[in-house]
Amino acid sequence: MAVAELELTSEILNSAEETRAIASVAETFFTNEREDRAMFTRNFDHKPFQFRHALDQHPAFQLPALLKAAERLSKDPRTAGKSHFESGSPDRNAWFGARPEGQTIVDAIASIESGKNWVILKRIHEDPEYREILMQLVPQLSEVAGVDIAKVYYDPTMTIFITSPGRITPYHMDGETNFLAQIHGTKMVYIYDGKNPNVLTTEQLEKYWTGNLPKIDYPENLPHGNWQYKLQPGNGVFNPAIFPHWLQNGSEVSVSVSMNFKRRHDATIGASRFNHFARKFGLQPEAPGRSKGVDRAKEMFFGRAYEFAKKRLKK
Repeated sequence: MAVAELELTSEILNSAEETRAIASVAETFFTNEREDRAMFTRNFDHKPFQFRHALDQHPAFQLPALLKAAERLSKDPRTAGKSHFESGSPDRNAWFGARPEGQTIVDAIASIESGKNWVILKRIHEDPEYREILMQLVPQLSEVAGVDIAKVYYDPTMTIFITSPGRITPYHMDGETNFLAQIHGTKMVYIYDGKNPNVLTTEQLEKYWTGNLPKIDYPENLPHGNWQYKLQPGNGVFNPAIFPHWLQNGSEVSVSVSMNFKRRHDATIGASRFNHFARKFGLQPEAPGRSKGVDRAKEMFFGRAYEFAKKRLKK
């Protein structure tokens, strides 16, 4: 993990007293009724589910505020270039494109209603205003999930998606556990079971976790996924790590807030990385999930060393 990432993780997650103090005076953005807690307990980190929220009422997530935030991010040398935007009409089996020539991210947001634009304000929490919001949200999510996110995960990340009417986000997957909260407009989210070998093979997962799988195969026989959700302001969907998905906007501009978290230790990931390199020596290693003990051993003796080496190379 890079130094800046470590500092930000520490500030957001490990300052437990500070985050609890902020949360105690802040508005509650996630419903915490018995049925909500039961739903999180059953499904969190295992399978997709919808949740309720009040983030659509927050002024910082409205388009005028996001336009100003994009200007700040593009001018700050620490965040300039991290965000992404593109134009066009891709299909669900396409891949992400390049930034259009002669256009800025501010231009892309300003023309979001009439264009075919897809804007990602990546790591917007590195802006002080949004960092404070994320610090409010993490303990609230921990409470409703019944999991101390600070202990189990690291590198909490907030990303904003601003998308033109009708625009498709192509089929892909993420390595982080993800909460996607809808702020404005509607969109359909189609999620696939990443634990199903007909969706993701063992070899594909090994390549993904070692950075050797830039694009995953779209399953033509399952066009609308294993789960389908219609998002509208006030609701959202939890997407487990490595569960592929694609999205399609409704007839309005869509604004969504994504909160991502990385697991500190994951035996399945470590075992997948071990297996990837074991195959290079002609071995046929046992697939993850068949033996927890074997997976933990692979993660401890190889997976953690791999993570350490990767972080050192990033510095």
